This record gives sequence, C-alpha cells and structure tokens, in this order.
Amino acid sequence: NLLFSLWDSVVDGVVDMGAHKSRSVLQMVGIILGVGSVVATFGLIDGGRRQGQKFWEETGGIKKMFIRELDAREMKQDAVEKRSKGLTYDDALALKAQATTLELVEPTMERREIVKAPGFEKELEVAGSTPTYEHMYDFHPVEGRFLTPEDLARSAQVVVLGSTRREQLFGGRPAVGQVISIGSGRYTVVGVMERKEFYWNSANRNALEWMNEMMFLPVTSVITRMVGDRENQKVAYINVQVRDVKDMEKATDEVTAILRRAHGGVEDFQVFNRAAFMQQMDEQGRIYDITFLTCGTISLLVGGIVIMNILLASFNERIREVGTRKALGATGLNILAQFLVESVVVTIVGGLLGLGLGVGFTHAMSTLIQQPVVMTAQNMALGLLFAVTIGIFFGFYPAIRAARLNPIEALRYE
Repeated sequence: NLLFSLWDSVVDGVVDMGAHKSRSVLQMVGIILGVGSVVATFGLIDGGRRQGQKFWEETGGIKKMFIRELDAREMKQDAVEKRSKGLTYDDALALKAQATTLELVEPTMERREIVKAPGFEKELEVAGSTPTYEHMYDFHPVEGRFLTPEDLARSAQVVVLGSTRREQLFGGRPAVGQVISIGSGRYTVVGVMERKEFYWNSANRNALEWMNEMMFLPVTSVITRMVGDRENQKVAYINVQVRDVKDMEKATDEVTAILRRAHGGVEDFQVFNRAAFMQQMDEQGRIYDITFLTCGTISLLVGGIVIMNILLASFNERIREVGTRKALGATGLNILAQFLVESVVVTIVGGLLGLGLGVGFTHAMSTLIQQPVVMTAQNMALGLLFAVTIGIFFGFYPAIRAARLNPIEALRYE
C-alpha cells in the first residue's frame, strides 16, 4: 500500500531527526532564517503600504487631483517673461464649466488675518472655500452645518471651524451661533467640523491636524470683503475629483488644456495625479518586494544546500542499512520516499519555526518603529511553500542516489 509506505517513510524521517538532533538543527538553520526574513519583510512592507492607502482614503481617495501654482524658479523663462498670473478663482470656474471628466472642483484661498473671540486674539490662517470642500475631503461637520451655495451667492459673513480652532476660541462653551472678528469683519460660526486623526506611527504627531486647524469662509466673502479686488483673486491651490478613476490620464490632459488656454498658453501650474503617484509607489513597492524576496530565497537556497550535503553524509553512513532494506524487498520508490520525506519534514519543521521567528521579529520591529504591520495568511503560506519546494528540490539528489543503490554492493560496503 503506497499510502502506508509513505506514512512509514514519514515516521522514519521523524525518528531519524530525533536520533540526530544536532544534524537536524544544522539542516533547519538556513530554512528558519530564510522563511523568517521573507515573512518579516512582507509584513513590514504590507503594513507601510496599507498605511499609505489609508492616509489617501482619509483625505478624499485616489480620484483627487491637486493643482498648484509654479513659482518663478520652477517655470520656463518664457513663462516668467509673460508675467504669469498664477491660479485664480476664475480658473476653478472654467474647470467647472468646461471639464467633462470632473465631478468636483474646489478652489481654496488662504490668508492670514487677526482673529478675535472673547478672551482670544491671534493671527491665524483662514481658508476661502466652497461647499464642495466637504465632499472633496470627506470632511463633515459634527455641529451645525458646512458652507452652502447660498453663502457663496451672497458672500455671507459665516465661518466653519475645525475642532482644534473651536477649542482654542471657545473651550467648552458652545460655538455655533457665536460671532467672532476676522480681520475687519464679524463672522457668525455656523458649524464645527469632525476631528480628523491619522498617525503613521504612535511616535508621530497627528498627520491630519492641519485639517482640525482650518477656518472656512465662503471664497466669495474672502474675495469681496478681504481682498476687495475681483481681479486679484489668486487661490492657493485647486483640488478636482474625477468621475471615474479609469479616466485619470484623460482628466489630467483635459485640466492641463483648459488651464493653458485660460493662461494664454503659459503652463505656470502643476497637476498632481494621486492615482499615478500611487501606481508609482506600488511599482517601487514591487521592487522592494522582489529585493527582499530574493534575499530570503538566497538564505533558503543556502539552507537547501546544507540539507543536501547532510543527507548525502547521512546516506554514506547508512549504505548498509539501505542495502539491507532493498535486499528484504524495499523498492527504489520506498527508499526515495524515505530520504525525500526526511528532507521535506526538516524543511516543514524549519519553515514553521521560521514563521514563528518572522512573526516575532515583525512585531518587535513594529514596537520599535511604532508602525502597524500586516501579517497575512498568504504571505506565511508563501514562505512555507518556498521552504517545502527547497526541501524537495535539494532532497531529490541524495534520495535518487539512495534509490539507485545496488543492494549487493551496499552489503559489501565497509
């Protein structure tokens, strides 16, 4: 019975490992280190990759594109000579009216103004925004409301506070309905935003604290009441969101064409495509994956060579035993299975110990660098599969030599 013979071979392999503990440990060392390194590096890389994806999701997802103005050092000389006007609110209106691939357009103006509330006076940054900001950043109010189209239409004197600004201005007192001074005007607080938090690791500060420090005014209020000049209405940046992530390249070309036309042929801006950036990061991540996988594989190969050499030495010690078994009726397949199973058992045990080492090392590194890691069953199965493959590959040569041994010559062997 083939199954019974295979089970006997497994038992013989385990017994032989127990009888030669030091030899078995030497066989396992390379496998343990190889599997451990593969599992640990994949865990750390996947953890970093998922953290990056989570960060993008917290700030609006990958369908966003960010448009910023280039400064004079970044532009071509002919653009500087044409006295670039930079990004303006009119550019945002043009994108909204002409672009067919976009579903959201959000211009943001930034100014520093003196902000006064009871017991508080400080120069702070305020943002001129539109109602689209809430959906663009997936950033919603927990008290009151956000800006509305009506606020924009009548340049309303209203303000929405981030959670940190609310605490600074009002502490534990109610904020919605209160009036504060911003520059020379008085603005009614109509909403307070949810608190945004994201930590790359526990040692870092909140990477989204800047959102909690926002103070939103209707962009038209900033233009008419603070700037005072409809022509001088430059924005700090424009965010746009594409209807379909598959159209990112088309949308980039369309946005570039509309803005170039509005700027008289001058490309004094840069379109930052999140999807393209994430694709680039994924490609770099694959390079790291391959690099670390190669290092782990080299360690496994070294372990495989050690296994092969020790099995060959074991075969030379057991030539008479093999010859006796063949003389008593054992087939070449039985002998092949005995040696091959011993190699596989060693690599499986070494692989399991390597998984334990890899998991332990990964969690230790996670604690040290204060960054989450991801241990997936797929990565652990991949490490174990590599180990078993190495065991079979390097165990084959000693197993074939043993299976082909002539029993008469084996019994004469001294």
